[in-house]
Amino acid sequence: MDLFEAVFDLYEQIRLKAENDFQDLIKCQYTQQCYSDNGAFCLVLEITVLKNISDDDYGLVFSINAQTEPNYPDHKSDAKGIFLIADVHRGDNKAISNLDELVFDPQNEDAVEEAYAKIEQFVKPFTTSVSDLLVQGYDIKVEDNSVN
Repeated sequence: MDLFEAVFDLYEQIRLKAENDFQDLIKCQYTQQCYSDNGAFCLVLEITVLKNISDDDYGLVFSINAQTEPNYPDHKSDAKGIFLIADVHRGDNKAISNLDELVFDPQNEDAVEEAYAKIEQFVKPFTTSVSDLLVQGYDIKVEDNSVN
C-alpha cells in the first residue's frame, strides 16, 4: 500500500465535496505536498472562503505530516520509523480535531495498513461534514447543484 496515495485520495474526496457544494465561493489548493522514498510525507489542503478573506482567517486547513523524527519536541522515543500526526483547523488556527501521533514501520505492510485505517477513521467523516463546517464558520450557503 502506498500510504501517501491512499491519504491523498481521502483528501481529494474532501476537496471534491467542498468544491461541488460551494463552487465559486471557495478555492481549494494543496499548499504543501511532499513525499520521500523512506515513507515520510506531508500534505496540506487549504479551503479558502473567498468572500471572507482576512489575514487571520481563511477557511479550513487539513494537514498531515509523516516524518522520521517525533513531531513533538518533548516526545522521547527510541522507536524507529514514521511519526505521523494529522489535524484539521480553521484558518484562524482554532483546532477542530486532531489525530494523536502514530508511530509505525513503513517497511511493515501490516503496520502501514493499520496506520491507514486510523487515518481513514479520522479523515473520512470530513468528506461529508466539510460543507457543514464551512456553513457554520462562514457566511456562505451550500449551492443547489442538482440537475432538474
